[in-house]
Amino acid sequence: AATTAGQATTPSSSPATTRAQQTTQATTATTRPQQTTRATTASTTRPTTATTQATTPTTRPTTTARPTTTTTRPTTTTTARPTTTTTVGGGNPGREIWRDDFNSLDTSRWRVEHSSYGDSNNELQCYRPENVSVQGGRLILRAVTERYTCPNGSTRNVTSGMIRSRGVTFSPGQAIEFRVKLTPADPDDQGGLWPAVWASAWGDGGWPRGGELDWLEVMTAENPRRAMFSMHYADSSGSHELQNRGVIGQDYFSDSWHTVRFDYGYNGVLVWYLDGREAFRVEAADTIQGYPTPFDQSIGQIKINLALGGRPGPLSPNAVGTAGATFEMDFIRILQL
Repeated sequence: AATTAGQATTPSSSPATTRAQQTTQATTATTRPQQTTRATTASTTRPTTATTQATTPTTRPTTTARPTTTTTRPTTTTTARPTTTTTVGGGNPGREIWRDDFNSLDTSRWRVEHSSYGDSNNELQCYRPENVSVQGGRLILRAVTERYTCPNGSTRNVTSGMIRSRGVTFSPGQAIEFRVKLTPADPDDQGGLWPAVWASAWGDGGWPRGGELDWLEVMTAENPRRAMFSMHYADSSGSHELQNRGVIGQDYFSDSWHTVRFDYGYNGVLVWYLDGREAFRVEAADTIQGYPTPFDQSIGQIKINLALGGRPGPLSPNAVGTAGATFEMDFIRILQL
């Protein structure tokens, strides 16, 4: 059984952690991406007590207050691969319009990152194509301890994986759903892993004006038991602002597989679900364009990555170790609401 306590978020004046700020860089930015191999089984010995918590990410300073939001409690259950048409999220039927089960890595659908994307967040990894693989119907992004020279000439001591979608459009009136598993080399010393599934800067004006949606982030340097759900934008004064919600369980997030769904509703109604329970809802924000813009526009790229270190906190050597750490995805799909 899972217990959760909801806590409203308030905008923060401290630095906020984001990914989209990398979108202003040339070809690569770090925020969510190529990892590889290692299917694992989730641990089920610990009770699941989930607590919903507002947090302040760490990236650019924010100077405005976050609107209040409410949260319901999530559970930490493992979800089997859904069928083509099913009932998902909060009980709304969804007609599946796009899906990848990762029986192979379809390069017509995904571009594999090869860069130091994430430098603006002080991330440590270089993304390598070799760190992205598909095995047993799962996408695997693998973080590895190794010395490697990136395409920009910088030398790194860790590498990881990231992919970006090609030719996929995600629009209001649709939902995105995926099932993932994080596996650190040492679950009890896993600080500095930063897996994410997200999108940024689809609207005009770059980041943050063009928006960012973090459908899932886990920042183990801050709290390995927490799943984070966020949106970033430019407020009416032009400053970077965000709203977010953290859901904390008694188990490490890495102990189990988790299913995440995001409903991209009409008129700026945005709802995140974790393991079938509503985790975060936004219906208003002080965007510079006037809400719901840019959160009423189609998104043309999905990013999946395993970042290392950076603004959330330092990378523990044991988190990657000699065995490596992985971020796996069982499936990802888009549904018509």
